[in-house]
Amino acid sequence: MDDQTRSHLESIKAEVLRRVGRNLLLFQQIEGLLKFLLANHTGDGTVENYQTRHNKRAESVNKQMLGNLVDKYGSDVLQDAGVETLDEENPAVPWMSFTFRVSGSAEFVETVRSDLKLMTEERNELVHHFLPRWQPESPEKLGEALLYLDAQREKVLPMHKHLRNTVDGMQAARKLLHDFISSEEYQRQDELMWLQASPLVELLREVTSQIHRTDGWTYLAHAGKLANKNLPDDIRNLKERYGFNTLKKLLIACETFDVYDEPLANGTFRTLYRIRRVD
Repeated sequence: MDDQTRSHLESIKAEVLRRVGRNLLLFQQIEGLLKFLLANHTGDGTVENYQTRHNKRAESVNKQMLGNLVDKYGSDVLQDAGVETLDEENPAVPWMSFTFRVSGSAEFVETVRSDLKLMTEERNELVHHFLPRWQPESPEKLGEALLYLDAQREKVLPMHKHLRNTVDGMQAARKLLHDFISSEEYQRQDELMWLQASPLVELLREVTSQIHRTDGWTYLAHAGKLANKNLPDDIRNLKERYGFNTLKKLLIACETFDVYDEPLANGTFRTLYRIRRVD
């Protein structure tokens, strides 16, 4: 073998090794994207343990083999748009949660799962069964190896693109959530939800649903007496606990009730309320 032929052979060998590395790097990128998605597509916990739970989830995901990652992505992240997602039971303590899923038709979901399976098979083929294709003294076999590696890359690139786009979508959704939580509107909505679920508002709701005139209105004075009897501490510390110095202001602020000042013959009025009707 002359020097020119030897040089050409060495060049082909180097190119085969370069493309092996290129494909291995592509598979590692895909595995990294899967781990990132599975570690971050969902999160839950209390204010105190949210980060700890997330770290534990990420640690568990990072120990998983590629086959397990593919299975979990196919079951936990992919979502058939025609299948109803059931909410978990409400916990007994204040709890926050975030979930990101990729939703689509049954055909779309099955196609992605099939592509994930193909990607896994191609990765295993490269890592565990490429050696017979490595025949460094045969220019013909090296040429076949180059064609195989290029074809493999083309098969896998769509899955890499899908996962990259999914990560970008998840990150955009998380940023929107973060921006909303940091906004004044979220603070208002958070306070409103707390107020609507408070013991005093729940009691006022129960009173007007059970004790009311034929026209549906309940006397606030009567409801106030019942509230003072059943929740004396709340009434006594109304301003400190709820931020309002009268029940009427509380009723208006919680946006759950209609409030009406009914005029009387002597020129005064009495306040009535009822559960707000939803059209």
